Amino acid sequence: MRILVCIKRIPDLETMTFPDIPPKSPANFTCEGTPWRMNRYDEYAVEAALRLRETHGASRIDALTVGDQDAGDVLRRAIGMGVDHGVHIQKTREMFPSPFTIGELITAYAREKAYDVILCGVMSEDLMQGGVGPIIAGLLKWPCLTAIHTMNDKEEGRVLRCEREVEGGRQEVLEVRLPALLTIQSGIHTPRYPALSKLLRANQYPLEVLPSASLSTPTDRQRVCAITPPEKVRAGVMMEGTAESKAHQLSKLFHAKGLC
Repeated sequence: MRILVCIKRIPDLETMTFPDIPPKSPANFTCEGTPWRMNRYDEYAVEAALRLRETHGASRIDALTVGDQDAGDVLRRAIGMGVDHGVHIQKTREMFPSPFTIGELITAYAREKAYDVILCGVMSEDLMQGGVGPIIAGLLKWPCLTAIHTMNDKEEGRVLRCEREVEGGRQEVLEVRLPALLTIQSGIHTPRYPALSKLLRANQYPLEVLPSASLSTPTDRQRVCAITPPEKVRAGVMMEGTAESKAHQLSKLFHAKGLC
């Protein structure tokens, strides 16, 4: 069984701020000084691939990412977790890449590699579109199962039996004959933390680097025109002190607002 895991390098959302972008302005701004890391949903996909190999056997696990020259660090982390090989499709950094473009690039690479299973995170934390996996499956004409949290093989690896949660907390059980693409939900297994020694070895591992132009030249079918911050909501006022003090503060506030 050959497995491909698609992973994405994203900015650390806890430290990232989005500037205002005027309409009709390209949204390809950079985030200087913002830490970047692997999308957490993709970490679950990597862990699912490793568990599938450990429990049911897999001849090879490849990890693939599409991104600029710095995106290879997420591949090295995946290798440190136990992935066999890293593939880096180099593309100019875009904060909001079209999922069609990414899907077409990954499909162009995967089509000739005879993979049995392609795993993706259910979505990326930054854009939350969940589009790349289904797009790849559509281009390959493969079945696609989304938001999977349990996965086991049957018939000597020719069929996967999967579960996902649907409306009302019900569990849907599905079986799919390979080849197939699955998007992985959090909770399938806790992603393992790679040992320092494995990370150090992964840093020396030669990645397979391909310029995006060598695979295809897809035309972007969508673009982000603007990003705006959320509207400001009313700020609350916290009053401190004794009950008498709070009553006095409240009275002053009502007078200031013309409410009494």
